[in-house]
Amino acid sequence: MFKLRSFNPKKLYHGWYVSFAACCSELGNHCASITLLSLFVMPMVQEFGWSRTVISVPASLGSVFGAALSPFVGKLVDVYGARYILPLAAVVLALSCLYMSMLQTILAFFITYTIIRTIDQGVINSATYPTVGKWFAKYKGRATSLIMLTGAIAAAISGPLYQLIIGELGWRIAWITLALFPLIFGILPAFLLIRKNPEAMGLAVDGISSGSNLQQSTTYVREWTVKEAVRTRFFWCVFVSLFMVGAAGPGITLHFAAHLSQQGVSPVIIGSTVSVFAISGAIGITIAGLLADRFNIKYLMIIGCSVATLSLVILIRADSMLETFIFVSVWGFSLITVHPLIPVLWNNVFGREILGTINGLSRVTLVMGLAVGPVISGFIYDLTNAYQGAFWVFMAGSFVSVILLIVSGDPNKNRK
Repeated sequence: MFKLRSFNPKKLYHGWYVSFAACCSELGNHCASITLLSLFVMPMVQEFGWSRTVISVPASLGSVFGAALSPFVGKLVDVYGARYILPLAAVVLALSCLYMSMLQTILAFFITYTIIRTIDQGVINSATYPTVGKWFAKYKGRATSLIMLTGAIAAAISGPLYQLIIGELGWRIAWITLALFPLIFGILPAFLLIRKNPEAMGLAVDGISSGSNLQQSTTYVREWTVKEAVRTRFFWCVFVSLFMVGAAGPGITLHFAAHLSQQGVSPVIIGSTVSVFAISGAIGITIAGLLADRFNIKYLMIIGCSVATLSLVILIRADSMLETFIFVSVWGFSLITVHPLIPVLWNNVFGREILGTINGLSRVTLVMGLAVGPVISGFIYDLTNAYQGAFWVFMAGSFVSVILLIVSGDPNKNRK
């Protein structure tokens, strides 16, 4: 007979509560999603007469400002923790969403949505991952992937929901409801549950006893300093490769629907790819979290980038339902899988003490790629009246990222 044991929350390692709070912050941050902004484009264009280019500019500006802010936020997380950073960011998001519901001028829109995207890219995404990473060694892969999985599930559900809210109640009411996300999920869980690291609560990493051999669950010999880390070939190889990954993601995802339409794929099939992309991404994130705790992170990233590169061949040729769904499934699975591995890779190589700073620095190049990617696609399309050239550029960039990861080496080899 099996014995059922009652759950005692006091015996659960506090790191899982920190992970839960970080997932709540990610859910609260969903109001800043570009996917959700796309649903507001047409209603706002119809009311104000603004061009779609004008509406997209603040998103890029916010990404640039967020990239500049990331290293500073990462340093604050290393020194003080994210207990106050995340709730304050949630308050700013909530107020910004409320103000979005009262917009009357283009200047107000520029300022407000730029703030929203800056908080998203520069504060919340720069704080949640290293905060969780500091609490885990053995299970950091799955604990970190839970954050991105939360975002993927929220994206899959909120798209149809907010399409309905905007259609029935209007875009202004929709912005008011979005303000509830950071208010409900982003403030109290972070303030009540997040602490700087396990040592701040007198705990050991992973909750293991002090007599256990913790060093077996880590790959570094001694703690790195930021100056030492940025002097390594490994840091710069990964740093540049993340720009390639960042550019390819939105550069392709934002434009592949238009490309498929040009290829003769039906609008119904194109519309259904959004759900397929979200589902395949959620599956990829889950698998990545499990594999990250068992296998070499760099090798997993190499595999993910390689598969994503090869999948672009399918996109360039895609003109049928089968080819479309194969591409979206493989692209979503492989590309999204790479992202939760990034902070785990930095943790494994350079350790927990400077994780916030290193992850913040890496987000500079990643977020700049996110901002530049769509511009590259649009520019090449305007020159050639086709997207194939842009996709070949991203394929070459993804291939370069694979090569850089391969030759990056191991900075901990022979390190004492």
